[in-house]
Amino acid sequence: MANQSVRIPNASRGRRAEEPDQVGEQARRGTGRTARGRQTRQHLVESARTVFERQGFLHARIADICKEAEVSHGSFYTYFTSKEAIFTEVVDSVEIDLLRVDTPVEDLEPIERIRAANRHYLQSFQENADILRVIEQVSTFDDEVLRIRVAREVEFAQIIERRTREYQEEGLVYPDIDPSLAAHALGGMVAGFAEQMFFENQQSFDFEHAVDQLTLLWVNAVGLSRP
Repeated sequence: MANQSVRIPNASRGRRAEEPDQVGEQARRGTGRTARGRQTRQHLVESARTVFERQGFLHARIADICKEAEVSHGSFYTYFTSKEAIFTEVVDSVEIDLLRVDTPVEDLEPIERIRAANRHYLQSFQENADILRVIEQVSTFDDEVLRIRVAREVEFAQIIERRTREYQEEGLVYPDIDPSLAAHALGGMVAGFAEQMFFENQQSFDFEHAVDQLTLLWVNAVGLSRP
């Protein structure tokens, strides 16, 4: 903790240095106008993620990212203005993965929709656990990273709320449940459980059993009728 208190202000200064004069400059960088440019940019983001997972945010340097990506400092600054800027892009890509459900849930029964969403969230969390741990740490001192993280939680809750209202209209769940409150509570249950299961103090739960139990808890909580 003592080391963090010394280094955190440096990260904050790096973020502030981009506002407002460098915002336009950052927007112009890394536009990926060519296939090669888009490939280089994506390669830098992937390399940065590897470095952040290995060294953490505070200890990672742009030089480390360039070495991992096997590119020059000049190439890095063609696409990103700072370590903070590329970390934000890493965060964006991870948060999108957590919310995207590839299974066509519209074709599933309500309970199976919930099961598919829970399975996807746990699986994505497991695959991204190393970088999510870093994001969790950085969100305690970087307002932009915290904003992205909170936005993910809000969007997750909005998806649940919208689906709960639909089920209420169809008479499938308790009509007196507050969809917004239930969405935040149930979403928080899944997210909190994922942290316990996949962060450093891991709990030894079978993956499919965890999916089934979270789904059962969810179904019972809202009174969803089972076929």
